[in-house]
Amino acid sequence: MMKLWSTVATLLMIALLLPSLAFGATSPPTAKIVLDGKTLTTEVDPLNVDGNVLVPIRQIFEKLGAKVTWDQSKQTATIVRDSMKIQLTVGDRIPVVNGSRAEQLEVAPMNVKGNVLVPVRFVGQKIGYDFKWVQETSTVQIFPKSGQGSGAGTPPTTPTPTPTPNPGQVSDKVLVKTIQLTKDQLLVGTDKKSPQANVFKLTSPDRIVIDLPGTELDASLAAKLVNNVGEVPSLHPMVEKVRFSNFNNDPATVRITLDMKAKADLTISAAAGQANLLVGVLKAPEPGKTKYKVVIDAGHGGTDSGAVSLTNKKEKDFVLAVANKVAKLLEQEPNIQTYMTRSTDTFVTLKGRSEFANNLDADLFLSIHANKATPTAGGTETFYYERADSKAFASVVQKHLLEATGFKDRGVKEGDLHVVRETKMPAALAEVGFLSNAQEEALMYTSAFQDKVAASFVAAIKEYLKIS
Repeated sequence: MMKLWSTVATLLMIALLLPSLAFGATSPPTAKIVLDGKTLTTEVDPLNVDGNVLVPIRQIFEKLGAKVTWDQSKQTATIVRDSMKIQLTVGDRIPVVNGSRAEQLEVAPMNVKGNVLVPVRFVGQKIGYDFKWVQETSTVQIFPKSGQGSGAGTPPTTPTPTPTPNPGQVSDKVLVKTIQLTKDQLLVGTDKKSPQANVFKLTSPDRIVIDLPGTELDASLAAKLVNNVGEVPSLHPMVEKVRFSNFNNDPATVRITLDMKAKADLTISAAAGQANLLVGVLKAPEPGKTKYKVVIDAGHGGTDSGAVSLTNKKEKDFVLAVANKVAKLLEQEPNIQTYMTRSTDTFVTLKGRSEFANNLDADLFLSIHANKATPTAGGTETFYYERADSKAFASVVQKHLLEATGFKDRGVKEGDLHVVRETKMPAALAEVGFLSNAQEEALMYTSAFQDKVAASFVAAIKEYLKIS
């Protein structure tokens, strides 16, 4: 995890690479690149490294309309296209995007026979391209994002109404044929069995978003797109307008967005006896029935062990045990709905954690961690980022946590940490104690101590939310 500031910056950011093209474990080490149906020839073959395709930077991205320069002394490549500037350094997994350090890549850029290879998905998506992996032929197909140009990457003067199909791709997508919002219902018609909708809320302004995985707009709706966004009128008193788009190509996803006039909840499911029709119903929240949404974030997980203790215990296990205890206690609170970024030993990216909380429109976010430094370092500290509400929440967390641990008070601190910086609700990151401190480590892996810590987090959450 975050081990004082020298290591905080490194472990802050994990995997902006998205799900990394979802390559299979049996993929060969080399790959082919196809652009506009043509296989690109490069001096060295693209590589598939742990499911991430790396390509020769100059030979690929100059073909996509970007300018590429190389600083030999710093071993840094710079890619510029329009207002986007990306800097990648050989052996360094932290890219710099428009002057700011971005999230950690899964694979660092590398030098192969004098050619610098970089992750194709990360760079390509920054400059307006999407990718499709064809397992059978070990091929990466490059195509413009919807609304972007093709070939050298110059945007067209008029928007492209439908995405360019991927060469060789057999479509099994569900076509969205109709979208209608009456004064009572949202109706979404498809050409075959409708998928299960993913619904979440966004704020400032208030919106309800419906994502339909495995779907694509049919020709009649696609023809209404302008810059990949279409609109249908709203007859519903709580909705200003309805927007729709081919939101994603891989996986194909249609997104429907309701721009709200008032706060509401949406339930959506297949119509009785009509598998190809989704029916959504909007309802205002019931007075007095509001639940606070609280996200509990157990740091690290899966392949990311976090800090390792003096006796080779892992941070990920300690924080998961505490987080699960917190969730179990919060289940007893009728005014709190608890969500966990992970409840098992799985890996979740930092971006995935913050987006999870933001998409829920959560009321609070608490990230649980443990520290590591020299054997003499010890104590409890809680971090927040900039906002006054986050500082107030962190202060309450620190107060209750100190009572539970009895450790040294290291204070409430402002920290540029992804999960408290990118979340939009009051957010705090608690460093319970130091795994490098023999006395603290001995306590932290006992069930009784974890129970006390979990109870302190619950007390802090209830105090901040003013729940008796």
